Amino acid sequence: MDLTSFYNQFREETTENMRVLGDGLLTLEGAEDEAVRRAAIDRIFRAMHTIKGSARMLGFEAVGRLAHALESLLGELRQGQRSLDRPLADALLAAGDAILVLTVATVEGRPAPVDVDAIIAGLPPPTAAPATAPAAAAPTPASPPTPAPANDSSAPPSPTPARGTARQTVRVRVDRLDRMLNLAGELVVGQQVLVTHAEQLTALQQLVERQGRALVALESELDRLRFSTAQRHSIDVRLQDLRVAADAARTLAQHQGERFARHASQHEQLVQDLEQEVMAARLLPIATVYAGLPRTVRDLAQATGKQARLELHGESVELDRKVLELINDPLLHLVRNALDHGIESPSERQAAGKNPQGLVEVSAETTGGEVRVTISDDGRGLDPERLRERAIRLGMIVASAATTLSDVDALDLIFQPGFSTAALVTDISGRGVGMDVVRTNLTELGGQVRVESQVGQGTRIVLTLPLTLVTTRVLLVQVGRSTFAIPAGGCYGTIWVQRSQLRPLEGQPTIEIEGRTVVVLPLADLLGVEGTSPLAQRTRAPAVLAGSVQRPVAMLVDALLDEREAVVKPLGTLLEAQKRYGGAVQLGDGGLVLLLNPLLLAHVARVSAPPPPTEARRRSRLLVADDSFTTRELIRSILQSAGYEVTAAVDGTDALDRLRAQPYDLLVSDVEMPRLDGFQLTARLREEPALRDLPVVLITSLASEEHRRRGLEAGAQAYIVKSQFNQESLLDVIRQLLGG
Repeated sequence: MDLTSFYNQFREETTENMRVLGDGLLTLEGAEDEAVRRAAIDRIFRAMHTIKGSARMLGFEAVGRLAHALESLLGELRQGQRSLDRPLADALLAAGDAILVLTVATVEGRPAPVDVDAIIAGLPPPTAAPATAPAAAAPTPASPPTPAPANDSSAPPSPTPARGTARQTVRVRVDRLDRMLNLAGELVVGQQVLVTHAEQLTALQQLVERQGRALVALESELDRLRFSTAQRHSIDVRLQDLRVAADAARTLAQHQGERFARHASQHEQLVQDLEQEVMAARLLPIATVYAGLPRTVRDLAQATGKQARLELHGESVELDRKVLELINDPLLHLVRNALDHGIESPSERQAAGKNPQGLVEVSAETTGGEVRVTISDDGRGLDPERLRERAIRLGMIVASAATTLSDVDALDLIFQPGFSTAALVTDISGRGVGMDVVRTNLTELGGQVRVESQVGQGTRIVLTLPLTLVTTRVLLVQVGRSTFAIPAGGCYGTIWVQRSQLRPLEGQPTIEIEGRTVVVLPLADLLGVEGTSPLAQRTRAPAVLAGSVQRPVAMLVDALLDEREAVVKPLGTLLEAQKRYGGAVQLGDGGLVLLLNPLLLAHVARVSAPPPPTEARRRSRLLVADDSFTTRELIRSILQSAGYEVTAAVDGTDALDRLRAQPYDLLVSDVEMPRLDGFQLTARLREEPALRDLPVVLITSLASEEHRRRGLEAGAQAYIVKSQFNQESLLDVIRQLLGG
């Protein structure tokens, strides 16, 4: 018999049993109630016994030997021959990690970096004669342990259901579930087509009614005219035919309209039921992500010499499997940050009048079509003033700009790439190191992250996540001649913006909403599509509020068209690097519209809003060439914020094509780029009469004097090293080269 078909099932089963081992040992370390301890020992013993038996059946000899050794130790715990202390718990957890590594490697057919003999030799020796698996496995006859439910091995024992009433389960591959859910999503689109047909039938009924009224008016008009007897008879015959046809058309239109409406209503209910059932099959409790957090807090507290308690709430809240996979690392990072840099040392907490043991809480709750996950601690909190000072030292902002930052904006600095408040970077974490990745992951999910903090009281970070990634509620808007979709979860309202409400602030039009200053920009400008500001010809225009509640942005559109449930389709490899769009949405008429990323657009609006259109002087046009998306967008944002009109090129060849196609006032280019590097690009420009005098600024990580000389010899006017980069220096160089 081919046993390979059972390998993946064994891996999943072992992963779950390792979670049971970790949870059970943590319960034993903190439990005082003997019944709780006994139940925990029974669970972890059964889990290890299951691993040993399955491994031996599949021929996984190394896994079976290690599981047998752990089972022997757990048997001694179970029989009271040994007590659980920290060294034993550490040894059991480390051996459990090794079992998981061995299992994954064996299933995937590759060698594992695990020395089973060394691990077994390092385990505590038996207290008496070695406990054999059969002896340890034998339950007490008077009170046999009840197996935990298959879908939650850590749940308390429950009565065994009667024969024939147990819920049956079947394993289904995730990709097959994905296809089923996609098909259910296509049915949602099909339902929208039916709705469109129903609207057309209603319009047809109205036309028939209108035709009937016109016929009555025609008869009334003919009655006032004089005709011969023959003419009158002929007219009456024709009118009678029209009446019969009109009545038949009216009856048929009404009958078919009502019949179609019933069919559409039934179809809608079936589609909703199917979608909910298939989606429910993809949903998993967030407890699957919580599983590794207690172990993380325990090990990290031990490594840092701190005392901490972890509280988990909302374990039963369910999310899409893909959402859970994507938030696993960000959640782990936030919990590590909270303990490493949020929670103080016991002595520091006592000096501040706090409990020596810190508290880290993770909670989840469902709100509408979203899930809110909150990570909070009662530690030292984040100091906005310290964040400002750190940003100045890191060269992210200048001192004059730091003084204008509000506390909310200062807290937002932790999400900037490379930002950290840690005086020493460790292998554990640094408040802010990796936080940009957290926000990026959440943004790609269509979610949001918000930070709140009070000095000395603690920090609270709130993640807002969609329940599922396949279907989403979207708002359809018109921008110029184009239609775009915006995720409803990515915006928190729509407003009417009056032209008379606009007030300039730092070169940007703004309005006041509930005491907050909100930047107002046309969505057409942010997307780079054809269109004028909706307020150019009108006194008021609709706008979509996006971004965070603390830092909102109002994006002007020409019209708000509709709000509906939609299936999001991927853009494919050609456009996957375009972060402004999160996919495509199919409408009921078969047309496709692009789904916008409102959080990214709001960020771009805050950092790169162009000056008001009333500016009389022509803005200088700059071209930025860099093959790194992050660097390219950073430089473009800096230059746009300074009032320049900026276009981006993905490499030297793209830049050369753009420079030949239309005039620019200055080029800012990277050096190391594919196809045509910055040195080659500059040299080519100096060979073309039309581009010979174009100022060129090279920004690169190549810091040697040789490279500087090569850049200047190629014809560049300025050479800026990225390690010494300062945005004010860049702007000063550009102003000097442009003569103003």
